[in-house]
Amino acid sequence: MLTILGLAMIVVFIALLAKKKLQVFVALTLVPLVFGFIAAAVGGHDLLDVFTWIQHGVFFKLNPETGKVAWGVIAPAVTILFSIFYFDLMLNVGLFDPVAKFFIKQAKGDPLKVVLSTVAVASVVSLNGDTTTTIIICLAAFRALYQQLNLSMWVLAIIIVAPIGIWNQLPWGGPTIAAAAALGVDLIALFRHLLPGLLAAQVVVIIIALRLGLKERKRLAFDPRSEASVGPEHIAEMLQAITDKDPHLKRPKLFWVNLAITMVGLTLLIMDLAHGAVVFLLLSAIGLVINFPNVDEASTRIEEIAPDVLPTAIATLGAGVFSGVLTGSGMAAALAGSIAAIIPTALGSHMAPVYAIIATPAITFLPQDAFYFGIASVLSGVMGEFGITPMQAAVASMVGQSFRLISPVIPALYLLCGETNQNFVSFQKKYLIWFWPILVTYLVVYGLTGAMPY
Repeated sequence: MLTILGLAMIVVFIALLAKKKLQVFVALTLVPLVFGFIAAAVGGHDLLDVFTWIQHGVFFKLNPETGKVAWGVIAPAVTILFSIFYFDLMLNVGLFDPVAKFFIKQAKGDPLKVVLSTVAVASVVSLNGDTTTTIIICLAAFRALYQQLNLSMWVLAIIIVAPIGIWNQLPWGGPTIAAAAALGVDLIALFRHLLPGLLAAQVVVIIIALRLGLKERKRLAFDPRSEASVGPEHIAEMLQAITDKDPHLKRPKLFWVNLAITMVGLTLLIMDLAHGAVVFLLLSAIGLVINFPNVDEASTRIEEIAPDVLPTAIATLGAGVFSGVLTGSGMAAALAGSIAAIIPTALGSHMAPVYAIIATPAITFLPQDAFYFGIASVLSGVMGEFGITPMQAAVASMVGQSFRLISPVIPALYLLCGETNQNFVSFQKKYLIWFWPILVTYLVVYGLTGAMPY
């Protein structure tokens, strides 16, 4: 009965999200609440046990026998809140502007340099984890240049999104947060396992960009030995597109200070010298007081960044309700056992890479939270039956991010296709043709590092 209830809860949750009947936070909270009460009644529990399950999912659960604490989503929720806040703040003050401007200046009129500059700028800007912002800035900086040089607009479209799909997997990115919260693994530890794959994927993206740039050179019969270049007026126009984005917030005189505190924070994070929540909380306070010492200005920044911060943070807390009820009621264990019973023993040891490949379409076409909390969280338990750890399952669940940025459920992609005059399906096909090696790269690297067993 618990298996049926668990499956019904997941199906209802996914359906409500896919059809946009409920907001993510509401679905994560109310759907498990209703099914939790049903599970309590069916299983002979006190109805008030549901609140205890939720408490364990949001905060922590203490094992009375071992004394170990199983943390809920409170730690990743705080990490999310302050990491998004900090990088929004740094984007506002122009920390990434000099790098973007440098690559634009270097591009000039060479199609190869333009394409490589595009991927470089997209990579740098996407470090803040926001897809829409990256697309808007890259379009503002490069769209007119591509048109002037008669470069293929589909190249611009796929080159912009490829790095986003990689660097969305930073600790403050939505996919990594969702995977860590849904599968109950440490966010920073998951990122350390993912990092070799992300770096390798970035190299692959640069190589593909190089091939695309050479292809454009050939198509346009461009001779790199010629003196052709974009005029200084147009370069100035491109640079101005970056400068003019919220100019009243820019703090160019504090660039080195902001860079220094960011590098210190990331070093502490990567070396695991301090918890991510603590690091970003302190960075946010330091960054705010350095760049906006006036109390009114600082308060305004907090208020204006809040819309970017709150939806993801409260959705993560809602995820604690979902995972708490699913686990505490016994539905997760029942589902895992039922699925494991029908999987051939021979497949079990190879389940991680098989799951990574099969799950890729689901990651691409389902809402992100629907996949991680509705599917990945349950299949993690199934893989556990075959000796695959939750961390390895989490890594496997991230492989499909190689195609996430052609998902029809990402609104910003319609903006991208509209501005580059691309049919959405054609955009998807072009991306698949050129960037399938990223998926292979993840599989190979995670297998070699042991992050995901073969």
